[in-house]
Amino acid sequence: MSIDAWLPAPVGNYLRATLIDRAHPLLLSFDAGWHLRDVQGDAAFYGIDTGDPRQSLRELQDLFIGLPLDDHQDIPFVELANGRSAHVHLIVDGPGFHVLLLDAEDARARERVQQQLGHETAIAGHEKSKAIGKLKEIRSELEHQRAALEDANALKNALIATLSHEFRTPLTSIFGYLHLLERRIDGSEHATQALNAIRRNATHLFTLAENLLEYGRGESAGSTLLHPVEVDLAALLRDLEAMFRPLAEDKGLAFRTNLVLDDAAPPLFDEVRLRQVAINLLSNAVRYTARGEVSVDIVWRDGKLGVDVRDSGIGIPPEYRDSVFKPFNHGGPSGRKGAGLGLSIVRRLIEQMQGSLTLDSQSGRGSHFHVDLPPLAHAPANAGAATARDATPFHGEGRSVLVVDDDPDIAHLLDALLCDLGFRVQVADNAAAAIEAATRQAPDVLLIDVELPGLSGNAAVFQLRSHGYCGRIVTLSATPTREARDASLRAGADYYLTKPLDIDQFVGVMQRAAQVT
Repeated sequence: MSIDAWLPAPVGNYLRATLIDRAHPLLLSFDAGWHLRDVQGDAAFYGIDTGDPRQSLRELQDLFIGLPLDDHQDIPFVELANGRSAHVHLIVDGPGFHVLLLDAEDARARERVQQQLGHETAIAGHEKSKAIGKLKEIRSELEHQRAALEDANALKNALIATLSHEFRTPLTSIFGYLHLLERRIDGSEHATQALNAIRRNATHLFTLAENLLEYGRGESAGSTLLHPVEVDLAALLRDLEAMFRPLAEDKGLAFRTNLVLDDAAPPLFDEVRLRQVAINLLSNAVRYTARGEVSVDIVWRDGKLGVDVRDSGIGIPPEYRDSVFKPFNHGGPSGRKGAGLGLSIVRRLIEQMQGSLTLDSQSGRGSHFHVDLPPLAHAPANAGAATARDATPFHGEGRSVLVVDDDPDIAHLLDALLCDLGFRVQVADNAAAAIEAATRQAPDVLLIDVELPGLSGNAAVFQLRSHGYCGRIVTLSATPTREARDASLRAGADYYLTKPLDIDQFVGVMQRAAQVT
């Protein structure tokens, strides 16, 4: 149907006028020999000089070379000499033909936009591929770094386990032989003072080592095993005074101590960690106090222990209150020195003991650290956390014990301690020899180190239990964690003791082990 058949005449006329005006039509009429016969339209719009059109006509003629001139032809987007784009149509008219030029600038511009979008899409796709490749490289690098960190963490844990054994085993020997010497000295004042100094400084060394090991163990190395014992608070305060009064007096500081015991019940705490807390707080107090005094108050009242450490030192400004409890902190006021571990270890130890720590400090006016600790409950005997030695004197009464330890100093020490208790002692230095000896003649008690070369103590315990050994088994270890204790108990041990040995605790465990066999 023709458009004129349904469009109103004014509309049709308007459309024709509008579309024709926008198309800028130019009609060139030729005879069969390409001789120009007529020109209708705006020739100048397309850069055609009607006065001398030969060059322009030759360019148009070249467009149709090789094309038949007896049929309509349509050539889109021809760029003319003046830079304009045009649609060129050849329309056959009898023996001649017409060449119609229509403006194609808008269509050409749209096509360019589409081409540009296509190029940008292709470029974006390429960039996306590059980005994906880069992300894959980054992910691969992150995976590599994570694997490296996991390896480093495993090495760190192995190092901490090794250091724990290397520190705790010789300290067991030191404290054990000190115990034997203290029982055998002639009672002279000089000998007593010398042994006390050795014990005090060995305890200080143990505390420093525990600080490093505690930090190295971190939060993922297992739950710390607490050892509740009856703590002689007066003796603890005397040790702290002997340790820090000389340091304070060397700096011209007064050192004051105070002990309040308003509760008749014996205080039950992990003495090693309690000492760590007090020593770390006092070390900081003395280090950062230039004049005035340092004091420590220990109060046992209403079933709760309070420890207050005060100083008149440089104090801690409010902006540093949180950071001083972070490991390796050096962001405090000027003059801060040291490893920066003390307060972070103090907070961790107090949290392990279910206590609380508060700080009151003003810059230039000193600091006050207050510790509240609830007593530890008695652990069941089968968990290996025996507390103080039984009041009733104990003798081994000929009970047999097999001691298994690859360290000759520790083995000799245990032999001496057990002989003093009346045990008949046999010693082996490895698990295989222990299994053979216990199978040949079962001892009443097996005292075995967990960290043995070759077959571990836990593996030896498991084998002996599997073969029917029914005697009591006490394991020794330098790893003070609940996980390590539970592993020993699952293997078949009855008691778990950690190094360095608390002699009273050791005696109490051996009492129970011998009495129930």
